[in-house]
Amino acid sequence: MYTRCPRCHTVFSLTDVQRAARGGLVRCGRCSTVFQSNDRLLQALSMENEVSSSDAATAGIADRAATFNAVDIMLPETRPGTEPLEFPLLRRARRPRTRMPFWILGNLLLMLLLGAQALYFYGTTLSRWYPPISQIEASTRRWFGFRTPARLDVDLVDLERAQIAPHPRVANALRITATLVNRAAHAQPYPLLEVTFSGNGGNVVARRVFHPHEYLGKAQSGAGMPPNIAVPISFDVLNPGRRAVGYEIQLFAAR
Repeated sequence: MYTRCPRCHTVFSLTDVQRAARGGLVRCGRCSTVFQSNDRLLQALSMENEVSSSDAATAGIADRAATFNAVDIMLPETRPGTEPLEFPLLRRARRPRTRMPFWILGNLLLMLLLGAQALYFYGTTLSRWYPPISQIEASTRRWFGFRTPARLDVDLVDLERAQIAPHPRVANALRITATLVNRAAHAQPYPLLEVTFSGNGGNVVARRVFHPHEYLGKAQSGAGMPPNIAVPISFDVLNPGRRAVGYEIQLFAAR
């Protein structure tokens, strides 16, 4: 049994088994047209010669009539009456564009940002191990137009000869004296002084934080502590009472 392509009129040989296996759907091996072979069946190849001369001239059957094995043109398994499955062209996957330069640039920017933050918040501490860091920090701030704030490293300030005694002239008052020594290689701002009075059981009786202008005066406190020079301080406070039998003075950096 034969079938004929409705487009190019090419004739194909077709068995009943092959025709039933795919519901009669075939694809032309010459022009790739999909058609229903059951609608174009020919009982014998000689029937092709009975077509009119006009049809033959139009379709070119006399010049290119040929037969093909239907096994080579059958489509994949489909249900009768449904559209045949198509075979899309498998496109080669494009090679993804590399983003390595962007990752490298982003990591460098993050490292610079991290280093700038460490220099800003811990520049004074780091300068102890590497003194040129303070100069790098100052130069960077000048280059960006930032004002260089004065920072205090409390660990480099010594509190010496601190004592609390009754005021020599005022009743019910105490005089606090001490000596501050800046051990840094550069000038530093004066620290905050926290004075705590405690009782017999170690409980806190009174506590007060004193700013530099309170124990030095505004003129002297604004100049900052010169390096390796002893600065005496003295200020008066009210007596917290007989319950206070001990005291403690601590240094803090201003927030």
